[in-house]
Amino acid sequence: MRLFIKVLIVLVCLGASPALAASKVLRTSPQAAPDPNAAGLTEFFRTEGAQTPKSLDFQIQGGYADIRTDLPESSGRYFLAGQSVTPVARDIYKLDMTFKKKYQRDVIDYNPEYFFTQQRTYYFWYDGGKQLVFKLGGSKKVIQIPKKELTQIKVQTPETYTVQHTKIQMDFKFQDGGTTVYLQVKFI
Repeated sequence: MRLFIKVLIVLVCLGASPALAASKVLRTSPQAAPDPNAAGLTEFFRTEGAQTPKSLDFQIQGGYADIRTDLPESSGRYFLAGQSVTPVARDIYKLDMTFKKKYQRDVIDYNPEYFFTQQRTYYFWYDGGKQLVFKLGGSKKVIQIPKKELTQIKVQTPETYTVQHTKIQMDFKFQDGGTTVYLQVKFI
């Protein structure tokens, strides 16, 4: 705030009107930093090239992960507690996921429930087409998408019919070391 006021005073002293000076100061405020991995990811997915960028046409409905850890009580099936997808570059997205697993105690007590938590981040390329490509370490996992909707033709009379398009759900699975991730997506 002090810096804002000092810059505003300097601009006013140089002959700018207070409103113009304030707008110049606000325009030079720092913007959100781009993802530092964008250039490397663009190079990694360069062979996937698409002609025009598209927006995502699916939503993640749920999922889980089978995670192997060093401790037997923390290894096992984790449910997907939260996820977010953010764009990084053209057709490249970052998927942040939070997985949780309830700690199973051998005795009944009045302590609050405890959950093991695992954070996972994956980058993927998707252009709205027939495949989704995940970056897993230095390798790629290609997931084919055969179709995104079902088409039904319902004949009502010999002269009339209706065509119904229904978006489908699809399950994706990929393995990253000791972790196998299962995601259920629905096309929109």
